[in-house]
Amino acid sequence: MHTVQNAAGADEPSAAVRAWARRRVGGEIAAVRPVAGRPGGPRVWELRRADAARFFLKVATEPAGYTRETRAYRHAVPALGHAHAPVLVDSDPGRLALLLTAVPGGSAAALAPGHEDRTELYRQAGRLLRRLHDACEAGPAGGADAWADAHHAAAEERAAALSAAGELGAAECRMLRERAAALRLLPPLPAAFLHGDVREHHFLWDAAGRRLALVGFARARRGCAAEDLVRVVCGAARQDPALRAAFLRGYGRELTDAERYALPVLAALDAAGAMERGVRHGDRRAVAQARNVIGALVDGSGAGVSPGRPATAVVTRPFPARPAAGTARG
Repeated sequence: MHTVQNAAGADEPSAAVRAWARRRVGGEIAAVRPVAGRPGGPRVWELRRADAARFFLKVATEPAGYTRETRAYRHAVPALGHAHAPVLVDSDPGRLALLLTAVPGGSAAALAPGHEDRTELYRQAGRLLRRLHDACEAGPAGGADAWADAHHAAAEERAAALSAAGELGAAECRMLRERAAALRLLPPLPAAFLHGDVREHHFLWDAAGRRLALVGFARARRGCAAEDLVRVVCGAARQDPALRAAFLRGYGRELTDAERYALPVLAALDAAGAMERGVRHGDRRAVAQARNVIGALVDGSGAGVSPGRPATAVVTRPFPARPAAGTARG
């Protein structure tokens, strides 16, 4: 079996996982190629069968990620349509392993800025994300109040950890806490089944067929659509109105007013989470990128979204309504 070594030294899956994969692909595996991923993330290998058929083998680092991704591939990802996402061939909870079909294309992160395909790529990204969001009944466990409380608690924990690590100052920590507290004041946000890690690394663009596929569902979960939209609207497309417009055109609706207010809050929390992971795994590039985002939010230049005029009226599936004052919270 041929292997290609990567920087992390994860040349091959274990013998037991490799044997399991060989049985599931239905033939001898002629080559194994490790695929680079984020520090501390799941290990991924490309498998090539003797007849040149390609598969991807993914081994999660912990059971929760394995469970989230397996459920997503079984219950939500099929809604994306043929060739717009891998198909789950099999999974093994004992080994935390998933075997997936390959889809055409390469990482959209490799496309040069201004590339003529980028606008179409973002339009298709919006369309696919909307299909995923609507794929099954969604909404955060416990409803809107529990969702807001969880984000506020996460902000408190991240601010404390990053302050103790010397990565954030008092102003940045105060911004995180205040923005997270504001989520409790918002009306219900549109619900969705989330991808959970929307970034160009998980967009595979087939330039020949001009077709996009989504991958990387290890953080898929129930939640609110804004948690996915923030990575695009306040992230990759923030400084390119054409990409933002293409994405929302594909998504099929404008942001609600509540989402416009929520997105800068979620951008701050997302950046703090990325910084915390970067500190934990020694990824100083990720820490620096997150610090830039948080700094821009502190000085008011990084929100990328403002309440503005009321968004076009659309039909959305809201969170369960917040209980009226004096009623019990479930």
